[in-house]
Amino acid sequence: MKYVKYMMLTSLFLLVACSGNTKQTSSKTDNDNYLFISGGNILTMQGSMGDSSKKHIYDEDYALLVKGDKITAIGKSTAVINSIPDGSQVEYLDLAGRTLLPGFIEPHAHLQLTVVGAELTNLMPCLPDKYQKIYEQGYGLLYKENNIPGSDKNCLLYLDDAMDVLAASKPMLEGWYLGNGMDPSRMLLNDEKSLNINREFLAYPAKFLQDRPAFKTSPVFILDQSGHLAYVNQMAFKSAGICNYKFNIKSQDYESKTGISLTQAQIDFFNDSQGKPILCAGSKKQMQLSEQMAAYQYAFPDGEWGIVESKPGLWTFSGLLKEESAFYPLLNTLKDSIIMPESLEDDMIQVLNVASQQGVTTFAEGGGSNLELINNYKQMAKRSDMPARIRTLYTWDGEWCSEPSDCSIEKVPFVNSEYNSLFSAEGIKLWADGSTQGCSGDLSEAYSKDGLCKSYDKGHQNYTKDQIEQNLRKYAKDDWYIHIHANGDQAIKNSVAALKELSSTYDSFAELPSVLIHSTVSGGQSDPLAIPALIEQARNTNLPNLSSSHLIGHVAYWGDSFKNELGNQRAKNIDPTKTEWDKNIPLSLHSDMSITPLYPLWFVEQAVTRNTWSYPELEGDGKPLNSAETLTPYQALMSITIHPAMQHDIDDEVGSLEEGKLADMVVLATNPSRG
Repeated sequence: MKYVKYMMLTSLFLLVACSGNTKQTSSKTDNDNYLFISGGNILTMQGSMGDSSKKHIYDEDYALLVKGDKITAIGKSTAVINSIPDGSQVEYLDLAGRTLLPGFIEPHAHLQLTVVGAELTNLMPCLPDKYQKIYEQGYGLLYKENNIPGSDKNCLLYLDDAMDVLAASKPMLEGWYLGNGMDPSRMLLNDEKSLNINREFLAYPAKFLQDRPAFKTSPVFILDQSGHLAYVNQMAFKSAGICNYKFNIKSQDYESKTGISLTQAQIDFFNDSQGKPILCAGSKKQMQLSEQMAAYQYAFPDGEWGIVESKPGLWTFSGLLKEESAFYPLLNTLKDSIIMPESLEDDMIQVLNVASQQGVTTFAEGGGSNLELINNYKQMAKRSDMPARIRTLYTWDGEWCSEPSDCSIEKVPFVNSEYNSLFSAEGIKLWADGSTQGCSGDLSEAYSKDGLCKSYDKGHQNYTKDQIEQNLRKYAKDDWYIHIHANGDQAIKNSVAALKELSSTYDSFAELPSVLIHSTVSGGQSDPLAIPALIEQARNTNLPNLSSSHLIGHVAYWGDSFKNELGNQRAKNIDPTKTEWDKNIPLSLHSDMSITPLYPLWFVEQAVTRNTWSYPELEGDGKPLNSAETLTPYQALMSITIHPAMQHDIDDEVGSLEEGKLADMVVLATNPSRG
């Protein structure tokens, strides 16, 4: 625990609100010494949501006392200093007018995926100008400049430029061109077209990729910035050995791999398809059959491959892949060449260092999907230079077997000696749908008929309500807290209904946190705020600890494009933070890194202003997207401190400055609660 005390508990980060400029100072103590902190404002963040008083904002007459790694007193400076036993070793820290807060908690991000993605060719779109340079300087490890002929920016604004950058790069693993972060929901195809022209790209990405000479004979894989879509060319299917592969999976093997029980009709399909080839080109009927056979053969029940008519009468795979499970059949040929997590350990530590410089003391991994990743995090926790805690959610269907006889996962409590309290895991993650901006959120009403996602109807459903309940039942029974990725309002409704069923069955589960990750689309056109009312109703019945966690970057970076995809009424009500606050729903704010950069004070600014930008016009401060849904600075600060602590069931130890809690602390140059 010594390093924890030095780096996380009593090291204080001097931050300038909403900027990436940091200075750091440390004050070392041991378990018998005291640290007396005074001379500034203290925001404890312990007030309830309905508490509008300022009793938890203390002025310069107050002090905070730490013994070892615990807070022992908060009160008037004279009373606190008099509480220290005579003869004690005391160190003093003068805040010099600055503001003390609890350490920030990142409630949902993806550390390993972020670092692995940085190894691929960077195709991410530019951030708004006010953020881009800070990001480049802060997370330089993750950001690789792109030089675009005729552009004064070193980042990307157009799809054509992104594809050209990838084509100009060198093939990576086994001759594949691999790119990361392209985003058709924001990046126009080129500077002469509207966003709707991107419909053509989404309908048939393989065609656009095939236009580049470099891609005609080499396989291409591009991960969309959402992480829920990927774009490939026809050579990718051929190189992966998919074309003409003979269907040979047995129905019982599919059920074993996916945990899904098949109907008799589906079993008959398995039996009838044995030995038939999966075609990569053919008639519409043949390709529909091949699409279905592939989903069974490669076991991606929550994923999908698109098909398209490439020329009159001839259909092919379109090159659009939906959901991560649908990526693996193409990437499995590279598995022996892909960088393993342990070789990226130093890079992950470096990313956590940057996050810690932004005040993050606890980082929640939004999906620990395999045994190697979890073991890697455990190893990192034992390093002397580990700068923040990792609180991991296990994915519900992760690969946990080191041996066939050992497929269980272990709970690791937040406070533990084995990993110095720097690694813990007591939660489960499931994805109910895809990405709102990727046209694959599960909506109750179709995407806008006039927008980019016109042909996607109501989006993409990973699991029905009954499947969600079935997939999570064993975890609810064993008292794991549960987070469900749900962007679309239909996915949210299905998730809440499943959680209510589980809560009715298992009384102890009802007392644990249940969290809707993203919870982006809050209703339909006629009732755009139906979801906050649904959450409120569930909290008042048998899900008292149900809450939401918002990717507030959806407002800042995608808000304007959502008007195109969802229509104005639904778009302006995404992430309805003020409505949820008024209903006493304890929301949090997250980055979903690498989807958006991890800067907690940016989250605060974005929740307070709800400013958004219209790509490619990224200068200035943007324009508000429904200012009626803004939070106050203090409310937004609660959403990066005590609320995420509650959502990860660790609010008894961190998230606020209270006697008996761990001394996780951040110092800001100014008091952000004053706006």
